[in-house]
Amino acid sequence: MLVKTNAIVLNALKYGDKKLIVNFYTEQLGRVTSVVKIPQTQRSRLPKQLFQPLTLLAMEIDYRPRQQMQKISDAQLLAPWQSLCFEPAKIAVGIFLAEILAYATRTEQSDFRLYGFVETSLQWLDLATEGTANFHIAFLVMLTKYLGWDIQHADNAWQFGEIIGMDYGNMAAFPLSRRERQALLELLVRYYRQNIPSFPEPKSLQIMRQIFD
Repeated sequence: MLVKTNAIVLNALKYGDKKLIVNFYTEQLGRVTSVVKIPQTQRSRLPKQLFQPLTLLAMEIDYRPRQQMQKISDAQLLAPWQSLCFEPAKIAVGIFLAEILAYATRTEQSDFRLYGFVETSLQWLDLATEGTANFHIAFLVMLTKYLGWDIQHADNAWQFGEIIGMDYGNMAAFPLSRRERQALLELLVRYYRQNIPSFPEPKSLQIMRQIFD
């Protein structure tokens, strides 16, 4: 069955010398994994650059429900990033978000609300020119609503203080110090680990500590 869908690249792992294993979160199918041949020419129909983390794609997938690896029939860049892949702070945040999403969506089926939230959030960050220091905090707080374990209803919600109401519209009004922001980030990661089986400590958390320390 040929399915047309928008997709977000989560990660790409080298498989042998000529292939990539690519994980996507798609609008129509949820989590999808595919093996992609690494192109040998610049004119390839599926250039390697399309499979960088957080790239937004318009894809055609030859979907077979019983197969673990799906075949990509076509993939086109949906919207090129203006700053997300070029500004150091945004690159660090992007690496962190891609790792969180790779773990958080491992068992996710199609969910238009979840997909829409992630795509819109990335576009917001890409276009923002200031006031983004708390973006990753707001993203993690808001994402819990779409994953089914809203932080506002957590037994330890009191530990998070007022940030349980943080969103992109009001996050600049939270005057967090770097130390406070780091402590909240680590508290949020622990909350994710409590709610997602086998969720490890993100490797990119160390990058976030260095960038925002």
